[in-house]
Amino acid sequence: MKSPAAALGTLLTLTACAHGPTTTTMSSVNASAPSGPAATAAPAARSSQGSSVREPSPAAASSDRRPHSAPYRAAQRAVHRPLARTTPKVGAAPAPVMPQILGASVSPTVVGSGTTVSATVRTTPGVMSVVAYAGGASMAVPRVGPGLFEGSTTLPPLPPFAHGSYAVTFVARDARGASTQSAVGVTVR
Repeated sequence: MKSPAAALGTLLTLTACAHGPTTTTMSSVNASAPSGPAATAAPAARSSQGSSVREPSPAAASSDRRPHSAPYRAAQRAVHRPLARTTPKVGAAPAPVMPQILGASVSPTVVGSGTTVSATVRTTPGVMSVVAYAGGASMAVPRVGPGLFEGSTTLPPLPPFAHGSYAVTFVARDARGASTQSAVGVTVR
């Protein structure tokens, strides 16, 4: 016949198999098993067709389930849950500033053969070049500072059929190649 401590160890082992792994070891069960008259109150063996498997009594089963209660399992999941990796949030890069022509002027606005024409274009600081287009011709307007382009040219002799109204279109481009445009009206006489 088994000793009460061995019977209790078998009972706990069977209960652990039914409920999953536990941290209780046989040596700790034997060490904590009471001795004396209370130890003789081991669960009674129930035989099923000659089987030697012992089923736990309700009192022993409930005491064994105590470590497996819902709060205990939740605490164990929290302890064993891997830490979530977080990626530091990097501030969104500011949207690139699109080039803008803030103002454009041509002086004088009525021109003829041999007239010196001046152009001034004010832009956002990121603009790198400005080109003026008029009547199929183009001319770069020199940059004199951040956001400021100025230049002048003297018109060659113009044939009589060139008289009329024209739009001088200024196209501004930034370093990325983005562009914008603005037009100023000029009359040729």
